[in-house]
Amino acid sequence: MASIYNTALETLRAKKHGVMVSIIHRKGSVPRKEGAHLFLETTGRIIGTIGGGGLEAEALKIARRVSIGTEGHLQSFSLVEGDDPSDMVCGGNVTLLFEPVLPENLPAYEFVTRRMENQEPSCIVTGLEKGGTTSLSVRIGTKGVVAPDDFLPFSPEIPVELEERLVGWARLYLKEGKRPLRVLDNTLAEIDTRPRPCDLFVFEMIRFFPRLIIFGGGHLSQALARIATICGFSVEVVDDREDFASEALFPDAQKVLCLPEFAEIPLFIPLDSRTFVVIATRGHRYDEEVLRQVLARQVSYIGMVGSRSKNRIVFERLQEQGVTPAELDQVHAPIGLPIHSDTPEEIAVSIMAEIIKIKAEQPLGRLP
Repeated sequence: MASIYNTALETLRAKKHGVMVSIIHRKGSVPRKEGAHLFLETTGRIIGTIGGGGLEAEALKIARRVSIGTEGHLQSFSLVEGDDPSDMVCGGNVTLLFEPVLPENLPAYEFVTRRMENQEPSCIVTGLEKGGTTSLSVRIGTKGVVAPDDFLPFSPEIPVELEERLVGWARLYLKEGKRPLRVLDNTLAEIDTRPRPCDLFVFEMIRFFPRLIIFGGGHLSQALARIATICGFSVEVVDDREDFASEALFPDAQKVLCLPEFAEIPLFIPLDSRTFVVIATRGHRYDEEVLRQVLARQVSYIGMVGSRSKNRIVFERLQEQGVTPAELDQVHAPIGLPIHSDTPEEIAVSIMAEIIKIKAEQPLGRLP
């Protein structure tokens, strides 16, 4: 599973650099939210999007200018009729930060990507100094990465009092989990240190990839794994048959496991509040076995594939074993949003739509 941060890291390791374009503020109707990124390599390769259309076209023009220097750029755009060069009328305002990704950023991106690979959250804190060759120019005054239990020291160095305050704010935002990105000026940050090394501080909460575990390796699971990967999920697949627990069938999955009889699932697969589960095994008995074990864990989502009659049979058998109706209410069955899907691919779309909806309703980056 790759991310825009992996791309930036790979670029720096290849002795190249690029420009990270980030939405740091929005008001009204705009294509994407704060924290959306576009990364432009000096080779011309573009990763990610800030919404496309005229806004992105203008952003790329600026990014290409920024890519030849070490200064960044901070600019607001009004997406109203007559102002946007490509007539992308959204009716809102958006502020973009254009940040050169330079060799000195390598430790920060290594720290972030390592945390993401370990399914651990972090917060990138970037201090910006206004002014430079133009009124819209900004310089990166300092950058650090904060995790709940660790942090990468800020570089260039800043006063200890300031570093402690920024680490405290970052950990508070990570714990709150309300917004993906915040911007504070010196007044709002209650920073009294003089001289003040930066004018603005950008706190960007970096979530680990959402994790989807699919029990069953059939055609639906294969389609779902592909779509989930495209949607940014880290996918794991479990089946009790070696022919279906195959990396060849699931080339993009992070893990493919053959687990006979689906026995002792928690011993082999961690299940926690960061996990989404889809149960799509080959029969009632295995659905029941998986669901019984998964219900005992506090996961973000449980969906079970099958008809209403099949699901009812499974539910009744579990109730006979002591599972309560309240516990069964957690299960999305029938699974997916009702879009009249029919083929495995269409059903996979409906399932992912439901999962994305559930994920969007959860606090962003909240620690378990």
